[in-house]
Amino acid sequence: MSTSGRPERGIWRDTGADADDEIACHLEMHERDLIARGLPPDAARAEARRRFGSVESITRQVRSIDDQAARQQRRTGMWTDFRQDAAYALRGLRRAPGFTAVAVLTLALGIGANTAIFSVLNIALLRPLPYADGDRLVFVWNQHQGNTDNLGPGRMLDLRRQTTSFSGFAGISHLSYTLTGWGDPERIAASSVSSSFFDVLGARPLLGEPFHAGAADPAAAVLSHALWKRRFGGDRAIVGRTIVLNGRPRVVVAVMRPDFFWPSITARAGASPGPELWVPAGAGDIPRNAVDEDRDMTASRNAGYLRAVARLKPGVTPAQANAELAAVGARISSEHPEDGGRTAKLRTIREQFFGPVERPLFVLAGVVTLVLAIACANVAGLLLGRGAARRRDLALRRALGATRGRLARQLLTEATVLSFAGAAAGLVLAWWASAALAAAAPADFIGDQPLPLDARVLVFALGTSIVCGLAFGAVPALQLSRDALSGALSEGSARASGTRRAGRARDVLVAAEIALAVVLLVGSVLFVRSFLHLTRVDVGLDTRNLLTFDVTLTGDRAEYQARQVQFYEALQARLTRVPGVRAVGAAVTLPIGGDDFGTSYLPEGVPAPAAGSEPRAGYQVVTPGYFAAMGIPLKAGRDVRATDTRQAEPVVVINEQLARAAWPGQDPVGRRLRFSSDTEWARVVGVVGDIRHLGPSTEPRPEVYQPGSQRSFPFMAFVVRTETDPMAIAPSIRRAVAELDPALPLGGLRTMDQHLQRSLSKPRFLSTLVTGFGALAVALALIGIYAMMAWSVSERRQEFAIRLALGARGTAVMALVLRQALVLAAIGIAVGLVAARAAAAVIGGMLYGIQPTDPSAFMLTAAAVAAVALAACYVPARRALRVDPVGLLR
Repeated sequence: MSTSGRPERGIWRDTGADADDEIACHLEMHERDLIARGLPPDAARAEARRRFGSVESITRQVRSIDDQAARQQRRTGMWTDFRQDAAYALRGLRRAPGFTAVAVLTLALGIGANTAIFSVLNIALLRPLPYADGDRLVFVWNQHQGNTDNLGPGRMLDLRRQTTSFSGFAGISHLSYTLTGWGDPERIAASSVSSSFFDVLGARPLLGEPFHAGAADPAAAVLSHALWKRRFGGDRAIVGRTIVLNGRPRVVVAVMRPDFFWPSITARAGASPGPELWVPAGAGDIPRNAVDEDRDMTASRNAGYLRAVARLKPGVTPAQANAELAAVGARISSEHPEDGGRTAKLRTIREQFFGPVERPLFVLAGVVTLVLAIACANVAGLLLGRGAARRRDLALRRALGATRGRLARQLLTEATVLSFAGAAAGLVLAWWASAALAAAAPADFIGDQPLPLDARVLVFALGTSIVCGLAFGAVPALQLSRDALSGALSEGSARASGTRRAGRARDVLVAAEIALAVVLLVGSVLFVRSFLHLTRVDVGLDTRNLLTFDVTLTGDRAEYQARQVQFYEALQARLTRVPGVRAVGAAVTLPIGGDDFGTSYLPEGVPAPAAGSEPRAGYQVVTPGYFAAMGIPLKAGRDVRATDTRQAEPVVVINEQLARAAWPGQDPVGRRLRFSSDTEWARVVGVVGDIRHLGPSTEPRPEVYQPGSQRSFPFMAFVVRTETDPMAIAPSIRRAVAELDPALPLGGLRTMDQHLQRSLSKPRFLSTLVTGFGALAVALALIGIYAMMAWSVSERRQEFAIRLALGARGTAVMALVLRQALVLAAIGIAVGLVAARAAAAVIGGMLYGIQPTDPSAFMLTAAAVAAVALAACYVPARRALRVDPVGLLR
């Protein structure tokens, strides 16, 4: 590094003035030569200028050449200076391995955490979707009384025909198939889709050719890349071969690319891992119904089981298409009263897939940004402390001619080198953390997508490291370069003024660290308390020792309800005889995380509401023994019985919510209800307790239960209450099912506790991450406070020695240090509590059972941070107590 300042003056000299001087000198010399040859002065001047040419033109050319040379010299000089500064910084960091290790580790934690969370944001919100022009894809839903819902086939056809905003429109029905003939039977999550499905998405396959609009072989099947690898070993000859699904042959026509994903979706929630198999729609190009696959559903309007994806025409905005959908949907409802006054609305594909996780992701991004800010403050404090020890060296270099800017640039280069080292270590941490996040994230958070550290993530890490280097390097660079300027004048005054200025900067950093830690800790406490509230919610059933699994019938059994009932009764009887089993029941869907069926209902004796405003309830089909197996209490009347057959009077069991809503203050047992004006009346024979069917965070709703012997489905979920660990008898359950049907696979074999834990996975994930980052922030703050207070005590040793020599007691000196630290802590806590109050409003909608302004969370945080600050200052304060005044003053 040059410290004389001469190169800078040479580089920045006035090249225009130099050119003028040189040209004037040249003309003068030529003029004198002509005069010496005998020309008069005026003639010699004119002849010299004539021979020289245009002075202005030559001056511009010379200036241009000089400017280019000057720019090149400046670039070369700056690069040379940077290399020299970087090499100097590396030598300095090698000489201080302890400082370097602490600073790099601190930055690695901050940059690594930010990079890991950015990798999630990259997947969810930034990376292009694997569809051609994916931002033009939208989902179409029914809209009714503020809620979105699935489409019925007839209504979907009307919307497709009568809207003009879309160039493609496809329906989707989620179902499952039993794959046989390739190893053990397995239930495969699948979708029945309109023939235009792949055309609308613009998705290309890896192998073969998927079906297209209006040209789909009814027996075709398209495999996902994952299913192709898992069940067929990646056999490239699979295209054209036949596989057996639900006992029927289907021809594999294509295998999709590994980056193609199409998650399962619901009208009210986001996306979760989706199907591994696609088959073309049935009659009328309407996706097949999971209940009756071969039934022609074209004319059905109220069987709402369809999702719809559409592609916007070029030039049509989502807002324009949404307005048209709403108008067309309302017009269709006016023409079809059975549509119940529904309109329609759309959601963009990103809103549908990632909308529910967008806010949690931004909250996590904010949290890790605060962690990074604390890390930067920590490293800035460490650099200040290290720079204080180099004050004499900096002052000497200033005295030798180095400018303040040159010193500041050197210090910034050191900070940047340190930041790059932290970024390199942070990338390693981010690689590990991304894999851990992908494994721990709930299914509806980012699906089953990997979190690659691609070019965008690497650029983010590099940019973050540069910003961090400038951020935490700016304070010591400005502060220490100013101290060096003072130091060149007077060592004594430099020490005094530099210490005061550095002390103020140190105090600001300490208070800022504490404030940021308070914000994070308040958020952590709120999330943890919200999660604990959720874990304590009574869901209305006993989840202990309860094993669940589902079965789906195929072939003749699936086609005839009498055979379905017969099979379920036989299976339930066989399961009841398994040793260790206390009770067995079955329902069409399981509560807490299962599918959701709903129905409208009309209580007897109550005036019929207007079309479209009928009350709605959750709908379940259950077998006898279901309530006992689930631990749902029977409050009045009786359970469903095996004698409640199709030949007997239709009966239902309702829950307390529905009883209060339909017959407030009356006994509902013996009264009747029906599901629509054209269905039979069903007598209420029992009332059971309320359950939270949709999960702990959702309030109980009206529910109606119909006997499976009066309305059966080809798929049912069984629940088995056991004496001990339910998973211990899982093999016996499998054997019992295999004895009845060896080709019948069990799906979703897990305990009800696992269902409950899955429903809590998102709040647990959020609370764990925020709490982890909050703990990290507090740990960084603890280290930072300790380091800066230790530096403060070191700087004030002479002052303490004088105080002790003048008779001050050691405890008074120690109290002086602690008082200083506690004042800073109080300022930081006060600022942090104000900031936390504003930040808590952002996460208010993500909390359950607790207000974002919960005073106990704020008080607990303030007490904890004060205790941490006191603990961090105790050791430096004890060190001040041990100062030897005689030795130090001597």
